[in-house]
Amino acid sequence: MVHTDNDYATTGYDEVLGAAYLTYKRQGTSQEFRDANHRIVASLAKKPTHRLFVDVRNMGVVSPEDQKWVGNTIVEQLAKNAPGKYLYIALLVPEKVFTKLAVTTIEEISNGKGICLNRHFFSVSEAKHWLAQQTQRTA
Repeated sequence: MVHTDNDYATTGYDEVLGAAYLTYKRQGTSQEFRDANHRIVASLAKKPTHRLFVDVRNMGVVSPEDQKWVGNTIVEQLAKNAPGKYLYIALLVPEKVFTKLAVTTIEEISNGKGICLNRHFFSVSEAKHWLAQQTQRTA
């Protein structure tokens, strides 16, 4: 079920996986990146789940400031909306070095908070398989 969609990103809820999702379609501006992240927070508030699937294969480079912003601000907002206040995040990443560096930075920041487990994958099936195995934590 699609919640929001524009030429930069789509957010929604995957009924089969039981996960909210954010799919980036192209490289964008800092404002577009931040807007897409605010939209996924709203999607999780609309349909609470402990699973989030993010496809960053087409996202491109993200500034260090935006990486820190996601890791320090958005991940906390997402976890607050998740049942049990804990979130499992599966990121589908490309082989591109710069995108992998951004993903790794965000993973390190967000995993260090103790409110989520953030892992990246190169295959859709591996990412979805891992995410489907993650059960809800109780507070």
